[in-house]
Order: sequence, then structure tokens, then C-alpha cells
Amino acid sequence: MNEKDNQIVHYRHVYMQYAPMLLKFANRFVSSFFVEDIVHDVFLKIWDKQVFLLPEDEVKRILFAAVRNACIDHLRRMSLEEEIIDKRALQLKIDELNFFENSEDLFMRQNILEFVLKKIEELPERKQEIFRLSYIEGMKANEIAKQLNLSVRTVENQLYRTLLLLRKSLSSKFIFLFIIF
Repeated sequence: MNEKDNQIVHYRHVYMQYAPMLLKFANRFVSSFFVEDIVHDVFLKIWDKQVFLLPEDEVKRILFAAVRNACIDHLRRMSLEEEIIDKRALQLKIDELNFFENSEDLFMRQNILEFVLKKIEELPERKQEIFRLSYIEGMKANEIAKQLNLSVRTVENQLYRTLLLLRKSLSSKFIFLFIIF
């Protein structure tokens, strides 16, 4: 057996011994959906840097520290993504408020409301459901996403596309009604 084969055997031993413990460790801090990726990335790094050739106590310490740091990095990324999503939702609300401010015919609400409801019923079923949950039931995008088993980004994109579609079919002076829902 040559040196490269010995390294592979040793690496496999380290992986088989520590991967299950590291998976359980990471699962305590991040979603199980990401745990395997985090741990496997750490093992790829120790292969690239040949860390697995160090004494076993050192390898164990390095593995746990690397998984811990990878979990922290993952949580920070998730926090940043959530902040970006929140900013998109805020911008969507600001856009809606701008349409409300530009509205001139508030006294026509009942007739306009009926017209808007008919337009909403013409939407595809999924868009109707997301739109109603947001504007009629007042749910936030992340709540809708959980209820419908969708990503928050998908819900926000559907709301944005629905508003664009409604804007095209309705005069912009009618958009203020969406806030009333």
C-alpha cells in the first residue's frame, strides 16, 4: 500500500469516527437541512489541508472547532439574508403607500372594491391564496411561507408579481384599496 492509499484509509477512519458526532453537534445549532453540508465542507477542508494526519486528539479538537465556526458563519449568513428579505418586504409596503398617497377617488371605494375583488378572482389559484393571506388576513410573508410550505422569497415574489399584474389591469388610483384589505 502506497502513502496516498494510507492517507485515504486514515482519512476514512477519521471521517467514520467523527462525522456522526459532528452531525449531532451541528444539528443542535442549525437546521437539519444544512447540517450535512456544513460537516462535509469541514471534512473537505481537512482533506485539503491534510489536517487528518495530525495526532487524533488534535484532529478531534480541530474538527469540533471547525464545525462550530461553520455553524456560526451559517447563522450569520441566515441572519443577513433575513435582513435583506425584511428590507424587500418593507420596500413593497412603501410602494403600496405611495399608490395610496396618489389616490384621488376615495369616495368610490365600494364600486372599486367590487371591481378589484373580481380582478383578484381572475388570478391563478396560488397567487390568489398568497394575496388573500397577506392583504385580507394580514399575515406576514414568513408566516405565509410556513403555512404554504414555500420559501419566504417565493411568497414575496408572488406578491410582487400579483401587484404588478393588478397594476396593469387596474388604474393606479385603485391600488390604494389593497391596504384596506
